[in-house]
Amino acid sequence: MNHYFEIYENEARERVALRRGFYWLAALLDWIWMFFHGLWVEGFITFGINALGLFLLYLGGASWEANLTFQVLLGVGVGLAGRRLRQLSVERRGFAYRCTVQARDAAGAIAKLVAVGGEPLPEWRARRMFVVPDVVPRQIRGLAAVALLTMKAALRFRLVVVLLLLLLAVVILLPVVIKHDGSAQGFTQILITYTLTSITGLLGFATLWLACGTLARDVEDATMQVVCTKPVPRWQVWLGKWTGIMVLNLAFLGVTGATLYVLLYWKASSLSPAQQQVLRTEVLVARGGLKEPPADYSKEIEEMYQTRLKENAGAVTDEKDKKFLREQIRQGFLAGEQYIPAGQYRIWRIPFGKLAAKVANQPLQLRVKYYSPDTAGSATPNRFEWNVGSENRKPYTFANSFASESPTTFPIGTNLLADDGILTVMAFNLNERPVLFPLEDGLEVLYPAGGFAGNFFRGFAIIACWLGLLAAIGLFAASKLQFSVAAFVSLAILIVGLSSGTLKQVVEQRGIVGIDNETGQVAAESFVNKAAVAVYGGALKLLDLITGYDPVNALSTGRNISWARLAQAVFLVVGVAGGIFAGLGIWIFTRRELAAPI
Repeated sequence: MNHYFEIYENEARERVALRRGFYWLAALLDWIWMFFHGLWVEGFITFGINALGLFLLYLGGASWEANLTFQVLLGVGVGLAGRRLRQLSVERRGFAYRCTVQARDAAGAIAKLVAVGGEPLPEWRARRMFVVPDVVPRQIRGLAAVALLTMKAALRFRLVVVLLLLLLAVVILLPVVIKHDGSAQGFTQILITYTLTSITGLLGFATLWLACGTLARDVEDATMQVVCTKPVPRWQVWLGKWTGIMVLNLAFLGVTGATLYVLLYWKASSLSPAQQQVLRTEVLVARGGLKEPPADYSKEIEEMYQTRLKENAGAVTDEKDKKFLREQIRQGFLAGEQYIPAGQYRIWRIPFGKLAAKVANQPLQLRVKYYSPDTAGSATPNRFEWNVGSENRKPYTFANSFASESPTTFPIGTNLLADDGILTVMAFNLNERPVLFPLEDGLEVLYPAGGFAGNFFRGFAIIACWLGLLAAIGLFAASKLQFSVAAFVSLAILIVGLSSGTLKQVVEQRGIVGIDNETGQVAAESFVNKAAVAVYGGALKLLDLITGYDPVNALSTGRNISWARLAQAVFLVVGVAGGIFAGLGIWIFTRRELAAPI
C-alpha cells in the first residue's frame, strides 16, 4: 500500500522522509516518543497534561475506565499530530521541505528523489499547510479539508485567542470578584452556576456569530465560489464548516472545563470542615433520585363522578360543566395526596427495582420540599418526625426542623430497603398547622450513582450538544442570507426557542383567537385555533425535549447525569433538532446560485 511521504533535506544533502497519516508509535508512547526525537518542550508539555489529567481524575474518584479513556484520547491526539511533530524535529536540525512523494515506505520515497537527480518532478505535489491524514476515508476528505480551513480562518481573525481569554477571565476572575457567603451552597452558586452559565452564554453567541460569518462571508467575498469548483460536494462543504466550528468549541470546553475543575477543588479547601463535608456529600457527587410512582385514582374518580351526577341530575347537563366536575374531583384526590393535617402523617413507598441490590449498603438521603400556610412565610421552620425503613428492617427514626418552600436534604442511613426493593418513608406533622408536600418535588430519595469527574464530563458534553445545535442554526441561516441578516434570523430562532411560555399558554387556552376573559379559554373551536394548538403543541414538545437537559443545575446540586441521559441529548438535540436545521441548510445551500448578483 502506497503512502504520501514528505521529503526534507539539509545542506549536506541528507534526506529524511516523513509519512503522512497516523503515527501509532507516537500514540502509544506520547511524551517518551517526543523525547526520543528531541522534542523536549513538547514532551514536557505532554507529560504535564498527562500528569494533570490523572491527578484531576484521582481527585474526582474516577474509575479505571475513565483513566483508560483519558490515556486513549491523549494518545490519539498525539498520534494525529505525529507528522507535524516529526516535521518540527527535523526542521530544528536544519532540514527543509523539498517535495511530497508517493511510495511504499520512506526508503522508497527517498530512492525516487535520488533516481531523478535530487530535483523534484513537477507532478510531485507541493507542500500544504493543512493536510488531511491518510486515516481519513477518501469519501470525506473534502469535508475534513473544509473543517481545517474553517479553523484556520478563525485563527486568522484572532477569534480563538480573544474568546479563550474571555472564557478564562470568566472562570478565574468571576469567583474572585463575586464573594460567596462561606457556605457550600454559596460556593456552588458562584463557582459552578454563574461560571457555567457564563461559559455557555459566551460560547453560544460566539458559535452563532462564527457559524453565520464563516459561510455567509465566504460567499460574499467569492471564496466559496473557488471552493465549490473543487470536486467536493456542497453537503461536505456545509458539514465541514459545522465540524470545524465544533472542534473549536470542544477545545474551548476542554480548556475551560479543566480550569474550572481545578479551581473547584482548590478553592473548596477555603471552606470550613463542616461545609466541605456538605460539598463532598451534596455537590461533588453524582446522585440519582427516585420518587413515589403516581397513584391511579381513575376508578375512584369515575365512581365519585357518577355519584355526583346522580345527586345533581338536573343541574349538571352541559359538557363544560361535566368536564369541570370531573376535573374538580381529580384535583380533590391529588390534594389528598399532598396535604398532611396537623398531628397526622403521610406515607411514601418508593420502589428501587433493579437498583435495590446496588444501593442496599449505600448511604441514602431525603430531599424534601413543603409549603406551609404560616403567615411568617418560609422563615419559620416546621418540625417533623420521620420513620424510614420497612417491615423486615429496623426503621430509622429521627426528628428535625427546617423551613418551607426551599428544598432540604438530609441523610437517612443505609440498609433500609425491604426484600422487595421498596423503601417506606413516613412523615409525622408535629405542627399546629397543616403542610403540603407537592407531588412533583415534595419528597425524593437520593442515592450514589457515580463519581463527580464522570458527571462533570457528561455535563460539559451536553453543553457541547447545545453548541452543536446553535452551529447548525447559524449555518442554516447563512446558507441563503447575508451575514447581518443571517445573524438576525439566528437570534430570532433562538429567542422563539426560549419562549416556551407563550407556546404553553396557547396550548392551555386551546387557541389564539376568541379567548374568553373570564375562563381564559377559547369561546368556540375553529380551524385557526385547532391548527394553532397542533403546531404550537408540537413545537412545545420538541422544545421541552431539547431544553429538558440542564447540566448546570445538575452539577450545582450534585445530581447524576447518566450516560443514557447524555445519549438522549446527543440524539434529540444534535441528531433530531440539529439534523432538521442541517438538512434544510444543506438543501438550500446545494440549490443556491453562488455567482448570482445580490
